[in-house]
Amino acid sequence: MTQVRVVYSLRRRLVAMLIVAVAALWSLSAVVAFRIAHEEADELFDAQLMQVAETLLAIVAAGQSPQVAQEMAEHQHAYQLPVAFQALVHDEQGRWQLLVRSSEMPEQPVTGSAGFEERELDGELWRFVTLDHGHSPYRVIVGQNHGARYRLAGEVALHLLLPILFGLPLIAVAIWAVVSRALRPVHDVATAVRGLDARCPEPVLVDGALPEEIEPLVSSLDALMSRVTEALDHERRFTADAAHELRTPLAAVKIQAQVARRAAEEGIRSHALDQVLSGVERMTHLVEQLLTLARLDPDAHAGADAPVDLAELAESVCSVLTPQALRRHQSLELEPGGGLVVHGNRWWLEVLIRNLVDNALRYSPEGGRVVVLVDGRAASLTVADNGPGIAPELRQQMLTRFARGTGNDADGCGLGLSIVARIVDIAGARLDFEPGLLRDGGHGLAVVVRFPSRAVSAEA
Repeated sequence: MTQVRVVYSLRRRLVAMLIVAVAALWSLSAVVAFRIAHEEADELFDAQLMQVAETLLAIVAAGQSPQVAQEMAEHQHAYQLPVAFQALVHDEQGRWQLLVRSSEMPEQPVTGSAGFEERELDGELWRFVTLDHGHSPYRVIVGQNHGARYRLAGEVALHLLLPILFGLPLIAVAIWAVVSRALRPVHDVATAVRGLDARCPEPVLVDGALPEEIEPLVSSLDALMSRVTEALDHERRFTADAAHELRTPLAAVKIQAQVARRAAEEGIRSHALDQVLSGVERMTHLVEQLLTLARLDPDAHAGADAPVDLAELAESVCSVLTPQALRRHQSLELEPGGGLVVHGNRWWLEVLIRNLVDNALRYSPEGGRVVVLVDGRAASLTVADNGPGIAPELRQQMLTRFARGTGNDADGCGLGLSIVARIVDIAGARLDFEPGLLRDGGHGLAVVVRFPSRAVSAEA
């Protein structure tokens, strides 16, 4: 499946996000400023309504009702506060009689109690204040349309926020400059990575100090470059060694084929052809081992969580290799040691057991003995033989590719233990060499693979 990579400009995205954040903050500030301005306007207008009501009540109580309209007009002009009013008097029957009113007010009293009150008048919301004279039967009602308050609050909020609104382009330019400067180390890192040689990767070198947010990225890239370098060196050595190991048997097969072609006697021809078949068999084994190594490197951890019954797998491998042991009159035994279920790749574990048993059979003499033990309590796999063994100082060297022991005529290619060591490393296990089975003059070799507790299933 082809993976589609979505590419976008981090700079543009950050700038856009910051501008949206500033715009959202400005909008929120506008709402808050309008509410605060409206509350302040309410307090101011309420105080002015009360002053107008007190002035109007004083005029009415002085018996100058005809001059009320003129006085109110003057007050409205002075305070720029358009208001509506009613002047009432309490008659002998206990009812409020209208003395004078503004054109907006009805003839009936709009409120019935003293103090501030909000009511609708002609479909609009008004705020009224009712004030009674303490020593005379007079009452005045002064009101104001809420629309005037809203308009004033909006004007105040707009005057406060308008400079910020016009400053948004400048803020955007400033954000762009700051983000560009902040992302400059990323550009420097990208330039340094582009300059790396694919044939010889080196650590990423960037002039100057790195921000702490970028430093983990560069450290990860350096670690990756180190692993790539190690892998390239490893593959170069592997390719050179593989070419050398393949060249020798191919040359021998070619020589034996030429001998068989030129031989006049049937015995010589038959012997040469047997050598050709033996060489082909060795090359087949070598190629199989090389392919196994090639499959172990990529995707090393794929399928590493499947439960595998190691005892059952060892029994299956031993049954496959039993004919090989019988051809050399060897004894291949699988000792009971309890069940052991580990989490790992079944194919890799099968390769591990097969290489250990195959090595033991190849390096044990005719009539030798090989014992396989799966120990559930110790979470280990042991393959022991009574062969020539390996000197302690050479054991770690045997884990490298194409390394072969000395003093024996086995036809191995030196990759078996290298493959085992690679699988053990991937599984997080440990490989130990211990004395093997008793033989004349000493012991053979035992290879023990100990699995970590996290890899052992509860079924074990």
